[in-house]
Amino acid sequence: MLVISLSLAQWSFKQGFLEFVSGIEQSRLEKISGDLLSQYIASDNSWEDVQRVGLDDFISNNKSFNSPPKHPPMRNGGAGKPPRRVPPPHLQQPPDRLGVEPGLGDPWREKASGPPTALFDAKGSLISGEDHSANSENSFSYPLFVNDIKVGELRSWPTIEGSSESASLFAQKQLIAFLIIGLACALLAGLLSLLISRKLLQPIKLIMQGVSQLSSGNYNVNLTSERKDELGELMENVSYLSQTLNKNRSAKNRFFADISHELRTPLTVLTGEIDLLKEGIRPFNLKNLLSLEQETERLNHLIDDLYQLSLSDVGALKYNMVSTNLSETLERSIQSVQQQAELKGLKISSKIPPNLTMKMDSRRIEQLCLNLLMNSIAYTDAPGQIDIVLTVEQDHISLRINDSKPSVCQSDCDKLFEPLFRVDSSRTSRESGAGLGLTISKNIAEAHLGQIKASPSSLGGLCIEVIFPLPRGEK
Repeated sequence: MLVISLSLAQWSFKQGFLEFVSGIEQSRLEKISGDLLSQYIASDNSWEDVQRVGLDDFISNNKSFNSPPKHPPMRNGGAGKPPRRVPPPHLQQPPDRLGVEPGLGDPWREKASGPPTALFDAKGSLISGEDHSANSENSFSYPLFVNDIKVGELRSWPTIEGSSESASLFAQKQLIAFLIIGLACALLAGLLSLLISRKLLQPIKLIMQGVSQLSSGNYNVNLTSERKDELGELMENVSYLSQTLNKNRSAKNRFFADISHELRTPLTVLTGEIDLLKEGIRPFNLKNLLSLEQETERLNHLIDDLYQLSLSDVGALKYNMVSTNLSETLERSIQSVQQQAELKGLKISSKIPPNLTMKMDSRRIEQLCLNLLMNSIAYTDAPGQIDIVLTVEQDHISLRINDSKPSVCQSDCDKLFEPLFRVDSSRTSRESGAGLGLTISKNIAEAHLGQIKASPSSLGGLCIEVIFPLPRGEK
């Protein structure tokens, strides 16, 4: 780019110099034409005087480009030859330097007169001067008009390139100046490129180091930057990715630990009771057999929840979406847990509009309702209350389950839908379940294009709301 810029600058300079010389030559011809036309008119519209004197002598004698002066009379009163004009003193050369008298066809006179110039008549015939059309590439012409009638034409043939030693020297100086400027610009561009590349590569190196740490399993990567460009955004994304991976690893480790604990508890009870039966400490009767069955059912329920959760996470749960009566499905779920709630001292009240239908998988929706009701029964203190409200809004169906104390703080509400999460981490207050019901319910709601959320209840406990969108045209 630097070489191209310098070349274009040099080309532009040459073109500008040509235009400059052309303008000067046109201006010179224009000024000469005024004297020639004055002489033409003074000679009764004839070029004879100019042809007799010669164009070069005419130009030299009229260097000031004024009208031809009238020659003063001779002392004896007679007419004489007009005196020969000589150049002004500041243009004269001493005779000893050139060896000839100034003004007699020497090189100085050619410089004073300008480039070769010739006068042609209206038909293009040469009147005075020398025709250099065959020996010069550059030519300039200026027509001469008297009363809008062309009476002649001035032509000149300046040798623009190399015609003047000062012009050549000026062009060389300009070329040297261009080269110096180009070298300075190259050095400045190199310095700026070095500084900018360091500034650009620094965050890229940090990002590469962060990605390398993530690849090696170190998820504690924090790339802080005040940059507002794409690199700053990339650094924030890498930091967010690190936090997400670290969070997922912690959740996975916690999940495995909780699952191990959940599986170990019923297995430990089963192993202990079987050992007692084998040693004869406990008799093998129906009561102990029912205890073994209870722990087996608990273990089977946990395994089934894990299986359902794994299927819902990978999207492998099969859904048969048909138009079904949601009101009947919810009432059937309430009847299934009614006796268990009464045994614990909980009162269930419901407000369900009849014959409310929606497109759904009835078996999965019933599973969702049972999970939510069992969660309320398990974590509501007796005596307590559970209110169930099913409403139809403008564009969705809302199912709210409110229970009485104890409540859950707002910061823990969103965590309730994480696998195996409990507000009470000691697990001693839990009556049943492994903490997977709400997670499975969330996956079922999302499979029906709905959403589920939890918040503190007005009854002093927890409120869980499930929202199902209504298709357009249904209400």
